[in-house]
Amino acid sequence: MDSIISGVIGTVLFLLFVGGLAQSIHAIPFTIIVIVISGAAIYGLYEDIREERKSK
Repeated sequence: MDSIISGVIGTVLFLLFVGGLAQSIHAIPFTIIVIVISGAAIYGLYEDIREERKSK
């Protein structure tokens, strides 16, 4: 359970950071990269949570 909580907190902080960067830079290519990487981070978190809940 602790790894789920820390994973969610870490992912939220990452998304806030790169989202702020994308907003401040205002470059379309960078924004696209941020969207793709954010999706990968969310999917990775989802897979980790699903795997941890499955092992219990």
